[in-house]
Amino acid sequence: MTDLQPDTGEVLQEEPDYVMQVAGCVTVKGPVRVQELPAKGGGTRTKTVSDTRPEHFLEPDPRRRRAVLMSMDREIYIAFSQAGIQDAIGSSIWPKGVPFEVDASTDVYVLSAETGQSTRVSVTTYLWAQG
Repeated sequence: MTDLQPDTGEVLQEEPDYVMQVAGCVTVKGPVRVQELPAKGGGTRTKTVSDTRPEHFLEPDPRRRRAVLMSMDREIYIAFSQAGIQDAIGSSIWPKGVPFEVDASTDVYVLSAETGQSTRVSVTTYLWAQG
């Protein structure tokens, strides 16, 4: 049977008991292979957001690789601080049905952009492996 869930060492591509001691400067000539590691975990949720009370959707998380927010019903305001979401000038207006990607470990606040209307907002988070 094939193990489809790799452990943390496999995801991080660790090389056991390998120590490279370098004295002085190191210069790399030519291309260097870079590979983005896969996310190890994640989560999903959907909340109803009003136009009067900002929702604190995400807190800063150094393990968060990426988060994707999407409003289902109406345009929304998105800001990275509580002060920013209080006024439309300090936030971004985002159309419904269009994913908003967050690649930073930061707070995320959301507010419905239409007066007197609420909207459902879904968020999917992807987490780096612990290690």
